[in-house]
Amino acid sequence: MKKNILFLLVLLAVGSFILVGVYLGRNTPTQAIDVTNAVCSISTTAVIASAQGDVYAPSEIVAEDPDLHYLAYYSVDGEQIEDPVYESIPDHLLDEQKDASLQNAGWEVFTDLISPEDRQMVTRYNVFTDGYSNTLAAVDQVKEDPSLWILEMDIADLEDRDALLFTVVHEYAHLLTLNASQVEPDADLVNDPFNQDLQKEKAAACSTYFAGNGCSYSDSYIHAFYQRFWLDIADEWARIDALAYTSEDLDVYYEALYSFYKTHQDQFVDDYATTHPAEDIAESFTYFVFGPKPTGMSIKEQKIAFFYEYPELIALRERILQNACSLE
Repeated sequence: MKKNILFLLVLLAVGSFILVGVYLGRNTPTQAIDVTNAVCSISTTAVIASAQGDVYAPSEIVAEDPDLHYLAYYSVDGEQIEDPVYESIPDHLLDEQKDASLQNAGWEVFTDLISPEDRQMVTRYNVFTDGYSNTLAAVDQVKEDPSLWILEMDIADLEDRDALLFTVVHEYAHLLTLNASQVEPDADLVNDPFNQDLQKEKAAACSTYFAGNGCSYSDSYIHAFYQRFWLDIADEWARIDALAYTSEDLDVYYEALYSFYKTHQDQFVDDYATTHPAEDIAESFTYFVFGPKPTGMSIKEQKIAFFYEYPELIALRERILQNACSLE
């Protein structure tokens, strides 16, 4: 399975879609989930293994964009999705568009995994498909009110449970680290996310870490994470990131980013984490949830251990794992 890299370019403007696709590899032996007194049908090792694989390696780059179609847009009312609005789509997707049960199944994975108190900012749910094993899910801010968020899911990927669990928690990590209590909502950035001049202007006016979709608060998770783990590599990474906007051949960007990962491999849980600091903290958080507590001192292990410094995140991890164990 391959993640379509061109489609992931929207990641480079974090104020817009924040996406993650299906990951590669399932070579690690399974082990019991580390939830005390839980009878659990999932293996955390298998979930983590679903994320393994160098997505920026030359052999993994897929040159063509997937054929993506939005099927329905829902409003969220507590646990329920309602009032669907349907897009005009090709005839071969009409059955999926009419399948409310299937669309609701994707929403239920999210609501079963993430407790109500942890997802109050999600007020919309969009259903799309780009075929199997491209992009599983995304989050985006509501343009009319950037303090609110949209969850998007591909119904073609619901059967790949391990990758789906990893992806949903990764997307939730964006909500956790970029929501209005962590990063000041900025309507200008949300409505014009690819405007590089605007990005530079906003970043220059920000005294804390500029997260792409706004200025982080001084006590936010992402500001603390960036200050601890990114200051010594930020300039090197920024020169590579600029290639995504200035290079006529995107392979130049991919090759440079992959080389950056290889140079700093002890600092990142996987190469996808090098895409952006917001992706790094989201990937690291997902390894925190599904992986064991680190015992080593590498920087990538320190990134996972970072979350154990927050009692509320330890409690959140336990809730997610308990919820994961209850999933059918």
